[in-house]
Amino acid sequence: MNFETVIRRCPWFNGAPESAFETLIEAARLKRFDQKKYLYRLGEEGEFVYAVVSGFVRIKISSIHGQEFAITEFSCNAWLGEFTLTNQPARMFEAQVLDNSSIIQIPKRVVKTLAEEHPVIYQNLFLAQAEKTLQMCELLGGMLFYPLAARLAGRLQWFAQHYGIQTNEGILIDKKMTQQELAELARGSRQRVNKIVKEFEDEDILILTGQKYLIKNMRALKAKTQFKNE
Repeated sequence: MNFETVIRRCPWFNGAPESAFETLIEAARLKRFDQKKYLYRLGEEGEFVYAVVSGFVRIKISSIHGQEFAITEFSCNAWLGEFTLTNQPARMFEAQVLDNSSIIQIPKRVVKTLAEEHPVIYQNLFLAQAEKTLQMCELLGGMLFYPLAARLAGRLQWFAQHYGIQTNEGILIDKKMTQQELAELARGSRQRVNKIVKEFEDEDILILTGQKYLIKNMRALKAKTQFKNE
């Protein structure tokens, strides 16, 4: 998908006039970010909003003591960085590029000016933020009340939905992931995640090929997301 199409399809700008899109396209720049680079870090007041054209960006919660918890990932056509419109620094969230990625950046001053001229943009941003808040509450509920096996199954299901490719054997998650990454996402230790993955393999739910997961039985994986005492 080309640069201009990504901007025109952004839900933040639904209902804005053609002149607004022309301004956004003129102000936007397509940048290449190397793996492990940060778009913004804890305590920084960002200057841009971003759209992922190719690659992946991970959103993490970080503490001043260096502890990290991976929240979610963004891939093609995803937009992020709207917190910069508040002129407040990132208090908890950081955005890190996972692969060499192409990312659109637009100065926040341009977006703010357009939103003041066309309030529908603020409406759209409010709805987008409400959806993210709901997702965060669901994630928090999972962390508080669900055992690690259910959290891990839920994360794998999410990756299958977003990065899955249907094959004759099942759904291949077309993204390399280490078990340490999965442990961070599921909020568990690498050793316990390794044990649960082996159990899923023994139950013929999935197989690990290299650093990619092939989901052989999605129904069984979904069943693992149900609450059970460990």
